[in-house]
Amino acid sequence: MGLQFQYSGRLKEATFLQDLIYEIEDICDTLRWPVDIYESQFDSEQFSEGVEKDSFGLSFTPTDCEPVFFVFNSQGRLWNPFMKDILSDDHPKEIKVFTVQLNLNDDDPEPVIMEGNKEVDLDILVYKITVKTKTNNPSSYIQLIELIRYISDKYFMDFELMDDSGYWKTKNVDVLTKRMISAKLILEELHQKMSEMSFKDPEDFLKFIKQLSQTLKQSLKDEEE
Repeated sequence: MGLQFQYSGRLKEATFLQDLIYEIEDICDTLRWPVDIYESQFDSEQFSEGVEKDSFGLSFTPTDCEPVFFVFNSQGRLWNPFMKDILSDDHPKEIKVFTVQLNLNDDDPEPVIMEGNKEVDLDILVYKITVKTKTNNPSSYIQLIELIRYISDKYFMDFELMDDSGYWKTKNVDVLTKRMISAKLILEELHQKMSEMSFKDPEDFLKFIKQLSQTLKQSLKDEEE
């Protein structure tokens, strides 16, 4: 289990696309990160007013990380090319959601399980790119985030990125390192508990969730110290 980040934005100019592709491809070639190229030029090198189905740009896959998409729709807006089909009129506008809510401020939190329909938020599903990392190496994470910072400053407008560590805003390496260690320890403990427990009924599952909440709470406390 690594950290993850989510980002959105728009290309400043349609004519920037080829330079963006060339520069990222050159960097990825040096780092030996695989690259996938989509369409490399907008029609007449201009954005279109309507949202078409074509995807422009590229994706690359850093070591121990999911693919990072710098892929745009015909308006120059970042989007997830694998999620674009949900824009179709016949796609369901609601999804069934189950949530388990815990208040980590409580000494003995009781899990609250909720069920219901939730409207599909296109801005999140399509126009916000989520990337999960698998690395426990702060240097690798910083390398990737700083590459995105450089590219976004040069080629993007309205760019926003949120990451689990807060490094994007703070550049605090110490906090980043602590959160990576916490994520690794939580995953190891989760795997251990899952191997030790068998869920015979909902009460067993709730007991497991409460134990996990204590692990998360202790992890957050350790980060603050």
